Amino acid sequence: MSEHILVTGGAGFIGTHLCGALLKRGAQVTAVDNLAAGKLPALEELQAHDQFTFIEHDITLPLDWTTPVTAVMHLASPIGPAWVRDHPVRTLQAGSAGTVNALEIARRHTARIVLASSAEVYGDPAVQPQPETYWGNVDPTGPMSGYQEAKRFLEAMATAYRHEHGVNTGIVRPFNVYGPGMLATDRRVVAAFVVAALAGEELVVHGPHAVRSLCYVDDFVAGLIAMMDSDAPGPINLGAADGTPIGDLAQLVVSTVGSGTVTIVEGRESGGTARCPDITLARNALGWEPTTDLKQGLKATVEGMRAMVEIQATVHFDVPTAWQALIPDTSTLRCPAASVGAALNWLTTTYPVLAPRLVNKDGQLVSWTNVYLGESNVRELEGLNTALTGDVTLTILPAMAGG
Repeated sequence: MSEHILVTGGAGFIGTHLCGALLKRGAQVTAVDNLAAGKLPALEELQAHDQFTFIEHDITLPLDWTTPVTAVMHLASPIGPAWVRDHPVRTLQAGSAGTVNALEIARRHTARIVLASSAEVYGDPAVQPQPETYWGNVDPTGPMSGYQEAKRFLEAMATAYRHEHGVNTGIVRPFNVYGPGMLATDRRVVAAFVVAALAGEELVVHGPHAVRSLCYVDDFVAGLIAMMDSDAPGPINLGAADGTPIGDLAQLVVSTVGSGTVTIVEGRESGGTARCPDITLARNALGWEPTTDLKQGLKATVEGMRAMVEIQATVHFDVPTAWQALIPDTSTLRCPAASVGAALNWLTTTYPVLAPRLVNKDGQLVSWTNVYLGESNVRELEGLNTALTGDVTLTILPAMAGG
């Protein structure tokens, strides 16, 4: 049988890059995604390929899948520290039920499955750099525990399926991945810095010496495919061995974009933990290591995000008066976005208190809130997938008292 690869989370930033790389090598690719994070332009490009199929589905629910597959790449997971901190239940569901459903597909079809864990399993590491043998330093009830424990469960369940059911599992631990194709509403450090610099805004750095491992997306995808082609069980770290201080990253983004300013302020405890991988195992088991220079990768990232920002709308939000007391400054209620879903993702990530008033656990509009584009209710258009261009206003109107 020719290669047929199922990619969960296939419509996301890493997922679309992976699907594109698999198509280039001649594989048939099926992507499964619930589009909760928005719809990337890259998905439309993939859908033009005759070897690509897209299924809109939440992997936390069983997928009735009967078509044979040779491999499963399980990437489906909520992203972004702010989002996962404020939605720990949905994050844990993705890491638990979603992982079991993906593993079941691999078990039924005797397929190799590669599962994306996270460097978050190391928590606040007492060891630098982190080898895979390090067990981590994780607070199971801390602010990131939903995400950390979801990924630790993923690793434990993958290992259990390997031992009990003989499933050919492989676990990778990604560190920070960046590159063109990131959502402009993504609040992670590279995307946030690039968007701010493109707008000529201030890049505020909390503690300039905090370090991030930054791996270019093409390098990371090459590591995923190398893992798929191997029988290594993992876990295996995939990331840049050399860390980059956040202050240096901000300065490099500003110089690459040609606009923006950098302001250094005192570090804060919630500003993130320094994590850098020991990639000796990846070198030895997969013959893999990153090859893209940070300057080169940032240049491509800026060019890609500049194009995305240019084609996106500038979205202004008109919210109910009762909500304004929950938001420090309503004049900041604007963002670049290509769809209603992406705009609401920005709004609920930036102001998590609004999330339950707008979206349910399935990432859909709650029944008691309506969103209008002009005079049209977006429910009567294409819902969260409604495309946006130009300078637009989204008016939010609760449909019942208490909204």
